[in-house]
Amino acid sequence: MADYKEVLHQRLYVKEPRTERLRKNAAGWLRNQLANGWKETERWHADDYVTVRLERSGHAPRMMRMPKIPPVQARPSRRFGQGGPGGGPRG
Repeated sequence: MADYKEVLHQRLYVKEPRTERLRKNAAGWLRNQLANGWKETERWHADDYVTVRLERSGHAPRMMRMPKIPPVQARPSRRFGQGGPGGGPRG
């Protein structure tokens, strides 16, 4: 079986320009990805954000084609003239 490799580039915003201190949401997202098996391989620094490259391998690729969904069963036809607000047929 072939070995699969996924690569993800994510821009994480920092609290103060030209620092490494990530914002709360960015830090939480990165912590979650690292706990789920991603590995941080590179970082690129900019003034307001840090671009992070994450990789993971060994996982099957995403499903490219959606499975066919069978059509929904048709509802039974309604019978008119029986019951309802006007009452049923009298006789």
